[in-house]
Amino acid sequence: MGTGHYMIREIREGPASFRETLESLAGVEDVAREIVSRYKCIVTCSSGSSHHAGLSLCYAASRLAGFEAYSVQAAEYSEHLHNILHGGHLLVAISQSGESVDTLRAARLASGRGVDVLAVTAFPQSTLASLARFVVGVRYGVERAVPATKSFMAQLAAAYSLALGLALARFGRGGVEGFRGELARLPDSLAEVVGLSEGFVRGLAQELAGMRHVFLLGYGPSYIAALEASLKLKETSGIHAEAYSIREFRHGPISLLDKDVACVFIIPPEPGDCLEVFEGVGAEAEASGSHATVISHKGLDVEADLVLPGTAHAFATAVEVVPFQLLAYYTALEKSLDPDRPRRLRKVVQ
Repeated sequence: MGTGHYMIREIREGPASFRETLESLAGVEDVAREIVSRYKCIVTCSSGSSHHAGLSLCYAASRLAGFEAYSVQAAEYSEHLHNILHGGHLLVAISQSGESVDTLRAARLASGRGVDVLAVTAFPQSTLASLARFVVGVRYGVERAVPATKSFMAQLAAAYSLALGLALARFGRGGVEGFRGELARLPDSLAEVVGLSEGFVRGLAQELAGMRHVFLLGYGPSYIAALEASLKLKETSGIHAEAYSIREFRHGPISLLDKDVACVFIIPPEPGDCLEVFEGVGAEAEASGSHATVISHKGLDVEADLVLPGTAHAFATAVEVVPFQLLAYYTALEKSLDPDRPRRLRKVVQ
C-alpha cells in the first residue's frame, strides 16, 4: 500500500541517513572544541523542520554539555536576538538546501554584526555555507518529497553529534561515553520503530482522517517531536494540528477538547513529575469524548497504545518522530491527497 510515493521510501531511508551522517562527522569534535574555547553561547536559527532540529540541538547541548543555547525562528531573528548578539555568540544556521531565504537573511545580518556562523547543510557549496566560519554537513542523498523526513533525521544526527562534542570538550570522555554508545545504537532503534509503527499508524490514520483538530502533547524532547509531528500532519493531510508542552496545554487550549478533537500524548523516557500531568490531561480528554492516543517508551509504567524502544532522554525526539512521519503519510492517503506534493508548498522557500 502506498509504495509508489517518494515520501514513504524516504521515511524508510531515515535510519540509514541518520547513520550515514553520524559516520561522516568524525571531525565535529574539533569544531566543538573550538566552539567551547571561543563562544559563550550558541543560537540556532532556522525554519520549518530545520527549526525543530535547532531546538533539539539546544536541548541536547544544554542537557548534556551544560552549554548555553537558545533557538529562534529565522523569520523572527531580526526582531529578537539580533539586537543582543555579539562576538561571544555563535549563530548555528540550519538549512537542508543552504538556500532558505529567511535563514540566509539572518546569517547575513549576524555576519554584519561580527557574529560567526556555523552552517548545518547538505550542500557545502550553498550560499549559507559561503557565509559560515564552520560547516557541519548532513548526508541523506536526494529527497524528492516536499515534506522533510530523512533530511530531518540527518539533521538530528548532526545536532546530537555536535552536542556530544560540546560535552566531550567540557567534561572529557568519562562524562559522555554512555551517551556516545546510545547515539551509536540509535540508527538500529530508528529502523526498529519504522517496523513496529506501520500497522499502528495505519489504523490511527483512518481515525484521524475524519477529525477536525489534533493536539500533540509532549514534554522536553517529546515536545519537539510534537512540534515536528504537527507540522507534518498540516503539510500532508490538511488537518489542523497543534503541539503543546503538556503543562502549557492546561493554560487555555484544554477547553477545546471534545468529540471532534484527537489528542496524542507523547511521553518521554524521563517524564518526571510531568507524568501526573499527562495522566490528568488524559483523563480530561477521555471525559470530553476526545480520541486519546498514548505513545511511550519501554521502561515506563504507563498504559500506551504504542511503546517505543528506550533511549537516552536527550535523544528521544529522533525515536518519537518516526511514527508521526508515517502517520502523516498514511493520513494523506486516507484523504486521497498527494503526500509528495502538498498544496502551496515548495521544497525550498526562496
